[in-house]
Amino acid sequence: MELRHLKHFVTLAEYKSYSLAASELNISQPSLTRSIQRLESLLEAKLMERNSRFVKLTYFGNIVLKHSEKILSSVSDLEAEVKLPRDDSFNDIVLGGGNLVASHVYDSILVEFTRKYPNFNVELCYRYVEELYGLMLKGELDVFLAETRITQLDKMPDIDIIPYCESKGVFCCRPGHPLLKEKYLFTPRLKDYQIALPRGTPVEITSAFDDLFDTEREYFSGLVRFEEIHTIKHSLYNSDMICLLPDVIVKQELEAGRLVLLNINNMPQIDVAYGIVTMKGKPIKPAVKKFIEFVQTTAEHNS
Repeated sequence: MELRHLKHFVTLAEYKSYSLAASELNISQPSLTRSIQRLESLLEAKLMERNSRFVKLTYFGNIVLKHSEKILSSVSDLEAEVKLPRDDSFNDIVLGGGNLVASHVYDSILVEFTRKYPNFNVELCYRYVEELYGLMLKGELDVFLAETRITQLDKMPDIDIIPYCESKGVFCCRPGHPLLKEKYLFTPRLKDYQIALPRGTPVEITSAFDDLFDTEREYFSGLVRFEEIHTIKHSLYNSDMICLLPDVIVKQELEAGRLVLLNINNMPQIDVAYGIVTMKGKPIKPAVKKFIEFVQTTAEHNS
């Protein structure tokens, strides 16, 4: 068994298509097919099921994928540790971030960071948490910033988390919204208005509001799912849409009075924690250490 077999297998599992995976690997599709067949032959197990549209992992395929990712990550760490003292990419940083928080936080941090360290080369990658974790396992990310409590990243044994900030879930709306006139506001009243909600919000959160987010309920008023807050700001400012999200995301809008909080009597408590995530035991480049230290200093200053 060779490392290239594992790399080919992991890439195919990611793209779920022989043609797409072969293109990503820069090899021919027949070569990829032979590589996967060779791996199956060596392991004496069928790893992929294929139909006309896509490929799907078998039970054994999922087992092999889990171990392959760890093996490739370990090899990447080995190469990085050996090359680190003489690597020309000392100043390269590949930063990942959750779609909602990263654009908000990085917008403010990177201006000062790149001003302080103008020779650092920064690459940004916004994804969902599961994707970020997978990219980090493959050694394609140096560090990423994401929610760590609700996503249960804080329970993962192979990562280290440096706390960045705490937040809480809130409903916000434009000044002058009709709901602001109500002295006693409860969540059922929110059903009369269109609601914006971050994509990927766990069911554990939406279910805390009974059927508020149930699109099948009678007289449903509409739901807008978004990845970045700036995509719905205009709607929030100019309509009766309301939005559920962590208060840290709209801190500036609240302070400027462009948005206001809804005081809901039976609002469920939603505790949110953001942190900087790195792989446990993986060597960290000097530039990445500088970035982590800078973010920590910024967080302490803002707290």
